[in-house]
Amino acid sequence: MAFSDKFDLLMNITNTSNSALARHLSFDPSFISRLRRGVRTPAKNENYIKEIAGYLARHCIEEYQRAALCKALRIPSTKLPVESEDKAELICHWLLEEKSDDTKSVESFLDELTHFKFKKVPPIESIEPLSISKTSTTDSIVFYGIEGKQNAVITFLCLLLKNKNPQTLLLYSDEDLGWLTDNREFTAKWAALLSQVIMRGNKIKIIHTVHRNLDEMLSAIGEWLPIYMTGAIEPYYYPKTRDKVLRRTLFIAPDTAAVTSNSIRNETKNAANFLFNGRDTIKALIEEYNNYLSLCRPLMRIFTPLSKKGYDDTLSEFEDEKADSIIKTDTLSTITMPIDVAESICLQLDNDTMNQILSYQQIRNNRFEKSLEKHRFTELINIPDAETILDKKVRVGFPDMLGDIELFYKPEEFKKHLQNIIRLLETYDNYNIHFVYGGEMAGYMLYVKDDVGVIVAKTTAPSVIFAINESNLTAAFWDYLRIISGMVIKSEGDRKDTVAKLETIIEKLRD
Repeated sequence: MAFSDKFDLLMNITNTSNSALARHLSFDPSFISRLRRGVRTPAKNENYIKEIAGYLARHCIEEYQRAALCKALRIPSTKLPVESEDKAELICHWLLEEKSDDTKSVESFLDELTHFKFKKVPPIESIEPLSISKTSTTDSIVFYGIEGKQNAVITFLCLLLKNKNPQTLLLYSDEDLGWLTDNREFTAKWAALLSQVIMRGNKIKIIHTVHRNLDEMLSAIGEWLPIYMTGAIEPYYYPKTRDKVLRRTLFIAPDTAAVTSNSIRNETKNAANFLFNGRDTIKALIEEYNNYLSLCRPLMRIFTPLSKKGYDDTLSEFEDEKADSIIKTDTLSTITMPIDVAESICLQLDNDTMNQILSYQQIRNNRFEKSLEKHRFTELINIPDAETILDKKVRVGFPDMLGDIELFYKPEEFKKHLQNIIRLLETYDNYNIHFVYGGEMAGYMLYVKDDVGVIVAKTTAPSVIFAINESNLTAAFWDYLRIISGMVIKSEGDRKDTVAKLETIIEKLRD
């Protein structure tokens, strides 16, 4: 929604007339009218926007008005602040929020990730592959156009399923993805066959194309999400820009068959797609693929509860990088958890796991506070209501557990964690927190270091963690968090207000 649409909606919700608001601001009513009609768009630093937000917040008092405001802001009623000042801050942020196409792409990907659930794979018997009787007398078959490519790929996967020995597939395509995504019936067949391939112990190496726009790139990752969630895939990318004119597809099962095709730009309508099963041809294509792979870099590392080896080292390397950081978690990040709280929580674990976590937590705490001397760290905090905390329903987010063990804060532990956050705010100017509201932001952790990389985690079952260092994706996630947080440099007064809010929450936990 544009500013004018949001502003007009709020004026209607609060039954505010142009003249009434104009009198409060000492403006002409025609200026308010121009804002509502989109004839005039305010700059982000216009002081009168805060005044507008404050006025509208004070006039949003009836239950139906609060319900309408929650619907507009896309937050549950429990997350709408009671105090007018807090409500005004939320309204002001929403009015000035501008989402770029990249931000919308990131938001869509995170929504798809948080709502992902494994679906029952349809039986292979219901998928009819193309007859391949010719393969007994020839090295290749040619398929034409988009439908031909689909038939070639289905046949390739069916041949692979007939091979009882697990192997590592080598996949690459920078051709237009319409052949894979535009036909839902085919996409379902592709997903079902590929899931069966993975379930039988096969692995995948894939070279992604990062010269696609961000939306297409994240959509491609989204299409592969069920496979990523298995931990059976190694993704790579070619770091240099290509001309996007001559395009190539290579799908290789080293012990079985290969599919190749070429196209110019996006012209795949009548392109020839070749299915090979000759050993010498496959060997030559493997060499071509490996030569290209040697020029590529890992796109991300993927960790699941069944394949989490190396995650601690990856997180340690990430946090050791010297750069400004932003983190968004479901509640409080464990990087700000004091060691005595970690010790109390870990009493629920076996000794080996407890010692491993506490040892690393101490290292994290020391490294984190040292980094605050030179680098900014911004934490987006979604504080649960007091009842949830007191009922011991707030989950602890130890990142190395990947959701396979659930631990919950005791009220005293949560209170001590908040007290440590206050200490950090009062000690380090580079540490900032922003309160965020909205249940739609739950279910994932996003931890970004500027120009370094990003860790994306699905925090609900089935859990998964992506550790990404590709520059375009890192920049997109960084900008996304900057936008949803506002990333305003907090004044001394703002920091005092933040501390006061935290102290109010702590006081409620004492009652």
